[in-house]
Formats: sequence, C-alpha cells, structure tokens
Amino acid sequence: MAILLLVAQLSFAQYFKLTQKGFVSNDNSDFTVVDVPNVKQMDLYKNVLNAINTLYKNPQKGLSVVEGESISITAYEEEVLPVKLSNGLGKTLRKYDLSYKLTFLFKDGKIRINSPDFEAKRYVEGTYRGASGWSGDEWVTLRMTKVGKSKLYLFEDNGKVRFEDAYTGLNNHFNSLIKQIIDKSGTINNW
Repeated sequence: MAILLLVAQLSFAQYFKLTQKGFVSNDNSDFTVVDVPNVKQMDLYKNVLNAINTLYKNPQKGLSVVEGESISITAYEEEVLPVKLSNGLGKTLRKYDLSYKLTFLFKDGKIRINSPDFEAKRYVEGTYRGASGWSGDEWVTLRMTKVGKSKLYLFEDNGKVRFEDAYTGLNNHFNSLIKQIIDKSGTINNW
C-alpha cells in the first residue's frame, strides 16, 4: 500500500522527464513553471530559500542567490542512484553518487524551475584484468549517450533506455526533490 501511495504521489509530481538531451518538462522545454496564485515574488523567494535551508545539511556551501530573484543550489549526494550492471556472471548492484544543480526563479505568483543539471559517477578501485594487468583507481561516469567504446550510458541512439533502474531512479530522485522543496515552501510559514 505504501509503495502504491508513493508511486501515486510521484506520478502527480512529474516536473521533468529524462531524455537523451537531459531533463525536459511536459512541454519539452528546459524549465517548468509552478503557479502559486496571490503570492508575491519576494515571499516565494523567501519560502523556497527557507525550504532549501531545512532540507539540506549545509546548504550555504552550494547556495548562490540573487536576492528576491533566483536561487541555485549545487549539491552532492553519495551512493543515491542504484544501477544493476552486468559483471559477466549476472547483475551486480552498484550505487552512483549524484552531483547536481537546481535553479529556481521567481515572479509574482510563479516559480520557474530550470531543468536539473547532473552527473552520476562512482569510484572504482583498481582491479586485476588478466593479460592487460592491473587497472588503476578511477571515477566512472554514467553518461547520457555512448561516448567512445564505453558501455556505461543511459540511452541508445534510437532513444531506448539501457538501464531502466537508473532512468527511473533519476526521474524519481529529481521530481521528488523538487516536490519536497515546493511543498515545504508552501508550508514554511504555517507554524
């Protein structure tokens, strides 16, 4: 029942959808607008800023603001994106770190949210690779599309999703994060 409720909530809060070119809104633009009738620009700005301050451990570290007009938060979350990868014997679950940027802009009665900009990567310790010897420690990035001979990318050239769990995880993560910020900003002064 709880899973059904979560899925229902997330389906109503679909601000963006991941594509080969990144996140796009329902009308395929690089931003979405949330209407908040009868609320002044400065109040929207303050409420979203307060919501971000309550949701993040150390928001000042990645916060960039233009007083009353815009808020950008740059954040890093460790091991939040689980991805099942083939290891030759089956599938192994690997967790990727996410670094991202969210930007909010304000007008009277409206909050504009720009498409999330993100990078998903994980640290891989060196391993023995048989005849080719040892590989060194490195960061590996989950790319949107194929780069070189890499097999670690989300979308085929035809748009087909390669790693459904990563695709779903990214969509859910960013849409629920935005929903949390918007919902919290609407209740921040109701105490």
